[in-house]
Amino acid sequence: MPCQDRCALGCIDRLEDWLYQRGYCKLIFGFLNRFMKQLGNALVFAVYILTAVITFTSYAILLPYEQKYQSPWILSIYAAVGFYFCISIVYHYTMARTLPPISNHGKEGDKWCSKCANWKCPRTHHCSVCQKCVLGMDHHCIWVNQCVGTHNHRHFFMFIFFLSFTTIMIAWVGFNTIYDHVFETEYFYCTTTLDYAPLQTWICDQGELARNLIIFVYLLCALLILLVGGLTLWNVYLITKGFTYVDYLLSQLKMVRYFVEEKGWDGRTIGYRNPYDLGWRENWRNFLGLRRNRTFWRHVLLPSGHPPIIIDEKGDPESVLVVEQV
Repeated sequence: MPCQDRCALGCIDRLEDWLYQRGYCKLIFGFLNRFMKQLGNALVFAVYILTAVITFTSYAILLPYEQKYQSPWILSIYAAVGFYFCISIVYHYTMARTLPPISNHGKEGDKWCSKCANWKCPRTHHCSVCQKCVLGMDHHCIWVNQCVGTHNHRHFFMFIFFLSFTTIMIAWVGFNTIYDHVFETEYFYCTTTLDYAPLQTWICDQGELARNLIIFVYLLCALLILLVGGLTLWNVYLITKGFTYVDYLLSQLKMVRYFVEEKGWDGRTIGYRNPYDLGWRENWRNFLGLRRNRTFWRHVLLPSGHPPIIIDEKGDPESVLVVEQV
């Protein structure tokens, strides 16, 4: 490890020790944790409001306006697919937000959590914001205002997956709509007679509401495609490799320690074998809970609250632990 990096890490460690000795860390992190909780409450409310705005704009303005360019049958298919996406987004987000992550207490000899004063089983990590140990912890997400762990990880992933596809579909279907409302001066929602726009009169009575909503939703979708779409691809990679995000960070730390403590740093990387990696197919089956005759069509594509399945600490694909919901 480069000298400056070692010095930086040493300074950080000494600063943390100094803060802990004087009780400042508890005060500082206590304040930050409370702030995170309050911010999470506001962001949860914002997610539902933005979902309602996107849904209203899509069905009341975008799809009716697109009848100028596309056939009613095609728009009907888009409307049906959009409704399915909307139901899936709301369902999986609500489950990810309300289904509490769990912690399986370990046995004597496992790692000890000083904050919970209890043993914690493998793949369990303490979250200072939730103030508890979380089994299969991926990260603490302020957008669901709790940890993403074994019990709600599938719902979180399905939420961002459906959200990514929804925003892509809106951007694709509504291209003509956004073009007219940004670049055209004569043809837009309130200057066109639309057969399938029952709220057109009321919306147009609100001044520039239609134009503003179209531009806002399109910009929001573009932002979500970049951010949420990237997050979805990153989660696909982690799940395929059998990692949670915490597992991935620990694997990188183990690689660095291998060089520094055993081999010496030479700038190269080494292969790290995740003990919980059973191959991409079994990793996805465990993550999606596709055991006990569960099917992809019924328990993945349709909203389902079935419990997840994680492999045991030996990594044996034939020996699985079913984590029942509480």
